[in-house]
Amino acid sequence: MATYYVIDAHLHTYKTPEIGRQAMSGFDAVGCCGTPEELIPIMDKAGISLAVQVNMTPARSMYDAAVAALSPEQIESSRAELLEKINGRIKRRNEWTCQMAQEHKKLVPFLSVDPIVGQEAMMEELLDKIDNYNARGLKIHPGEGYFFPDDQALLPVYETLEKRGLPVISHGGPDIANPDPNYARPSAFAKVTEKFPGLKLVIAHLGRGFLDESVEMAQKYPNVFFDTSAVIPGDENGEPLEGLSSLSNEEAVEWIRKIGVDRIMFGSDYPWFHPHWGLKRFLKLDFSEEEKKALLAENAQRILGL
Repeated sequence: MATYYVIDAHLHTYKTPEIGRQAMSGFDAVGCCGTPEELIPIMDKAGISLAVQVNMTPARSMYDAAVAALSPEQIESSRAELLEKINGRIKRRNEWTCQMAQEHKKLVPFLSVDPIVGQEAMMEELLDKIDNYNARGLKIHPGEGYFFPDDQALLPVYETLEKRGLPVISHGGPDIANPDPNYARPSAFAKVTEKFPGLKLVIAHLGRGFLDESVEMAQKYPNVFFDTSAVIPGDENGEPLEGLSSLSNEEAVEWIRKIGVDRIMFGSDYPWFHPHWGLKRFLKLDFSEEEKKALLAENAQRILGL
């Protein structure tokens, strides 16, 4: 469909339809389930050449659910075993993501870690997936994990990524699972960008809810970038998806230009939203041909090293 080279810089994949629907927690605006078998034909029809898998394991949610019925004494005695199990889930999820990229050349694998398992476990997983599984970057989710981006345990992770020239993509803005928006608002990343000026940091969803802060971060830090996932979703006709408080077409163009066309990448946030429908809508936005080329692929090639 597209006459441009297109990269979807932000989506999620799941092993089965059941797992995908469980992850979406009843959200079903576009009828997708998240499997690679569903996604690849969608990409082919839309003309999307590459898609970045920013899969993650909801480690904090798993931990909280496991200890909900335990006493403080029981939590203390079982904590190490529980965290080991959660770390095993993280490792298996990352391995599957990388395997999908091996099987489907249109998919790009990012790995995910969470400070809840500790610095040593995070570093071991980071290096294993980069060195042995060809992971192309890192995904973090401060809102789900109830940690701030400058958590001390993450500093060697960022240092390694900076040295390797690999990017980190983080959830940006509020999260349904966490009512406190401060964990992932754009300004929360300031200390990380200052300490690691060579680290390419992508704040997802344009930092929605804090767009003024996104503009300020882009103006102050040249190593901060953004994606459009979940903030400009489309319906099957490429019109704004009804029932969602996303940006209007005019607002999308205005804010993207304020932040900087060279700092932003197209992303769909599949399976919550439909990549083909979102691309149809994106192509209707009032950008020049050169701007569309940058937003749809060239920025992702440069920022993510694709």
